[in-house]
Amino acid sequence: MRTQENLISELEISELKRLRLKRQSLLEGCEPEDSSLWAMLDIMTLILAFFIMLYSNQAHMPQKLKIEHIPTELHQPVATVKTPAKPVKKVQESELDLLNIEDRLHQVMEKSNISNYSVKVAKNRLVLTLGENISFPSGQARLLDYIKPALKDLASFFITEPEYRIIVAGHTDNTPIHTARFPSNWELSAARAMSVAGFLIDCRVAPERINIEGFGQYLPIGDNTHFLGREANRRVEISLVKKEEQSEGSL
Repeated sequence: MRTQENLISELEISELKRLRLKRQSLLEGCEPEDSSLWAMLDIMTLILAFFIMLYSNQAHMPQKLKIEHIPTELHQPVATVKTPAKPVKKVQESELDLLNIEDRLHQVMEKSNISNYSVKVAKNRLVLTLGENISFPSGQARLLDYIKPALKDLASFFITEPEYRIIVAGHTDNTPIHTARFPSNWELSAARAMSVAGFLIDCRVAPERINIEGFGQYLPIGDNTHFLGREANRRVEISLVKKEEQSEGSL
């Protein structure tokens, strides 16, 4: 295929021939034998000029996109690493469930006419706190009759939430205790937790759902130098936590 440079070169040669012949005819004072020669040369010049213009326009037109064969390997999906979002979503759903349970648990406690209690959601668990003055005689692990109707209603409520484990934890103040049955506050706190757990089991709560913990005076929530702080520290906490979260060590 002729390039633009070739066409320009041929046009220049043709023009030079035409001018040379023209000059020769003027010098000799005669016209060429073939009178159509000039017309032919002019036509050739115009044709060459046309092709140069056509080629020049074509050169400035946008080139068509060439689609080449892409190796099959490049079509394979590339594995990407994504930041897992499921755990975050799971936590959010768990907290919403616990907040719903908290509302219903308040209704259960209000029906039982129990006032010395608190319910809160913290660290993916629901915690019900019962004070000593409504649960046990001072320095003992025997349940008061006053708390038993509320615990019975709680047991019925816990049965309707089988996907939650129940953790019963006993706590005391730092007042020392030295009896034959309770050599220290640690034994007293564990015995109180056992009494609550045993009552729930008697009310048909599955025993495999229940954990028992005794912390003695070592997790206070109040100031042991003040009588109100000591009263707050003498408590039993009943916590609900999803079974799968407990097994993952998230507590």
